[in-house]
Amino acid sequence: MNHDLFIKSLESALGKDLPGTDVQWEMASSERRIENYPRHKKKGSQLAAVLMLLYPYMDDIYTVFIQRPLYEGVHSGQISFPGGKMEEGDRSLVETASREACEEISLCDNELLILGMLTPLYIPVSDIEASPVVAFCNYKPDLAPDKNEVVSIIEARLKDFLDPGIIKEKLMKIRDEEIMVKYFDHNGLVIWGATAMMLYELLVILEREGIDIG
Repeated sequence: MNHDLFIKSLESALGKDLPGTDVQWEMASSERRIENYPRHKKKGSQLAAVLMLLYPYMDDIYTVFIQRPLYEGVHSGQISFPGGKMEEGDRSLVETASREACEEISLCDNELLILGMLTPLYIPVSDIEASPVVAFCNYKPDLAPDKNEVVSIIEARLKDFLDPGIIKEKLMKIRDEEIMVKYFDHNGLVIWGATAMMLYELLVILEREGIDIG
């Protein structure tokens, strides 16, 4: 595939009006579909950023997720993009996403090309607004997990997520409550919540613009 064309096409698409929150919410769990469920950050909400890394491999475009360890917290064991809260020394959300990717998966590469950002997503359970930063690497990077923050790194072919059959629903126990969750079933791995919502907006953009990803 033509990587230069892919980069230019996606960079141009991210500079246009984004599909936005309504599209993200199409991948929300039933809990998030409740009327009046908050969609916008509060005055004191913290800012965060995640890195949606894209890179070419075997004539396809891949992206990267991490699986977080089990701990006493709302995101225990979940699959997500590398990322975290903005820190005092971060000059921008792009820098936040890049720093977190360096810390969590050893992606400390100044050659990353930042293509743009997706719609910020408010996550009420942790009271943060997370901004997805889309970045491209011209080659398959050598990644390594931080053992304290990452159980495993998941490298996934992006076009697999365009198959409608990958989107499923099931009952999950979330914070002592059973709710119906919509998720991406990636080889048996459950990708749901904010990560699924962010990813879905990117997929909608790729399809809307007819961008070839392999």
